Amino acid sequence: MPKSKPPSIAELQQKIAAADALAEQKSNFLATMSHEIRTPMQTIYGLLELIADEKPSQSITEMVTTAQGAASGLLEILDDVLDLAKMDADKMELDAFEVPVRLLVRGLLEALAVKVHGVDIELIDDIEKDVPFVVVGDPKRLRQIIMNLCGNALKFTHEGRVTVRVTTKIQAIKAPKDGVGLRFEVIDTGIGMNKETCARLFESFSQADNSTQRKYGGTGLGLSISKKLVELMDGRIGVDSEEGKGSTFWFEIPTREVSADESTVELPKLDGISVLSVEDHPQGAKEIVNSLRSMGASVESCPTYKEGLELARRRPFDVAVIDQGLPDGLGLDLIKELIDIRPHMGLVMYTVREDVGLAHSLKALGATYLTKPASRKGLGEAVQDCAQKSLSMDISGPTKMLIAEDTESVRDILKRQLDKLGVEASFAGNGKEALKALKGGEYGILLTDLHMPEMDGYALVEAIRTQEKSAGKHFPVIVLTADVQMAQRETYLRHGFDECLLKPVSLGQFQRLLMRWGLLKQEPQIAEHPKTEKSAVEENGAAIDRQAIIDQMGALDEMAIDMLGMFVEMTAPLIEQIAAAHDAQDWSALAEAAHSLKGSARSACCLALGDAAAKLQDTAEKGPAKAGLIDKIKTEFKNVEEDLPVLKAQAER
Repeated sequence: MPKSKPPSIAELQQKIAAADALAEQKSNFLATMSHEIRTPMQTIYGLLELIADEKPSQSITEMVTTAQGAASGLLEILDDVLDLAKMDADKMELDAFEVPVRLLVRGLLEALAVKVHGVDIELIDDIEKDVPFVVVGDPKRLRQIIMNLCGNALKFTHEGRVTVRVTTKIQAIKAPKDGVGLRFEVIDTGIGMNKETCARLFESFSQADNSTQRKYGGTGLGLSISKKLVELMDGRIGVDSEEGKGSTFWFEIPTREVSADESTVELPKLDGISVLSVEDHPQGAKEIVNSLRSMGASVESCPTYKEGLELARRRPFDVAVIDQGLPDGLGLDLIKELIDIRPHMGLVMYTVREDVGLAHSLKALGATYLTKPASRKGLGEAVQDCAQKSLSMDISGPTKMLIAEDTESVRDILKRQLDKLGVEASFAGNGKEALKALKGGEYGILLTDLHMPEMDGYALVEAIRTQEKSAGKHFPVIVLTADVQMAQRETYLRHGFDECLLKPVSLGQFQRLLMRWGLLKQEPQIAEHPKTEKSAVEENGAAIDRQAIIDQMGALDEMAIDMLGMFVEMTAPLIEQIAAAHDAQDWSALAEAAHSLKGSARSACCLALGDAAAKLQDTAEKGPAKAGLIDKIKTEFKNVEEDLPVLKAQAER
């Protein structure tokens, strides 16, 4: 027989193009199929929820639960098919975010604990000490891979344990330059497999054998998808197993460590956004608080359904971040209650549970569904989006603000900020004046300093809380202070305050607070200003914090310079008063004067001077203060005086 002629380059190119077109057609078909099946499934799921909300009989409730589970399972299969189609068409893209390794693994095991409830299987995490705390990767896809491997292990393990081990001792890939290789192992004590089964296990739609598929169910897509995802990460995946002796599924990926002060992406700005976090796991709560505060948010954290509800009733928040599994109830039920009492608050369900049905329920409620562990960017963006969608409160009472503050320079700064925001406010010089002004009924909220003559902030809020018991209506009181300890939830709530603002208060913080409490109906357009160049003074430790001025006043302009000039002029006599009190050894008067300086200096963004005053106040309250502290105050004030003309020259450029 004559030899067949090899295909030409043109014919090969034509065949490649035809294969690509077929893959594209398959991908489009699967995407369309997924959409067409999802659409009626959304209706089915919605109707099942409505039936459940009608509080039907026990038998009907059980049927609804079974139907919801089946619907969720079908949607999960659709997601797997769609993922496979994306990979075949080379449309799958990975993200590069921060992945907290320990939180990822422990969160997954927490989610899987529901599946092994009542079964004699132990879930164990084994993460070696040299494994970095945070690495670069795609948290959603890493979670998907480990969840697939763990789900597979649980399916074939009747008793014993499933262990997730993470180590840097890689065997199948080379260690990346300037990075680290991680090996993840899912070790089970299940039925195990022979070598022939292991060889075909990662093929699409493959199971151990037909009898296994009939007995254990499943599409066989999970392991195939995991293999493709690992390969997209430039890694390797495999399995070691022996019949009757369990299996070890493993994968290795190259990555790199992220240090505590490093961010791989530009994080959203959450300045002024107030967040309620309801999370009972101590490490998880700490992660949420630290992450959101690092982006500028003000965060209050509590571990229970009851505490979260009480806090939300007490004061408005821009956003609530809530776990599903709380010790005294479900996060979904808490969200439903929060919608009733705070209809304008943004809501995020942040949970280890990857539940299609739960996601649908939350979407119907207008809440965001986020699975743990999200990257800092992912969590921040979810909070930012919810805050942008949330509106101010609708209140029927007065919307005028009263501010009790005895330091004239602080009053001047607050007045300038309020003028910029277009908010009306009146001022009182002490608690006694404020209490008298409140009797007229024209004010809807009070912002008060703590240390004032005649009646301080503590006595003022106590008097208001006593009076409102007979009135039956809660009056919001916000504390304005330079005391960091007072900003702790337990502290300001214990004294009767609803919220705490720390000096210096940025314009964004003030704006968000006024929106939360309904005093600002529409967010004004405040232009963002670039960070200023550092002056020679600032390089050596700024006397006046440029960026804090911009944050507080909206710009480094003539108004800001005028405000600082007034601060310097009004503070000079206070410096002399401090020196005189020290010379007279009047430690009580010295502590009071130092407190006034601390608050006014921090409000004027003279942070080094404010810190020196805080140290002097603490020392004077305990007894004799050393002369060196007075010298420090004088030096820092002189630095402010010398920095002011430099700052003025910068503003005029």
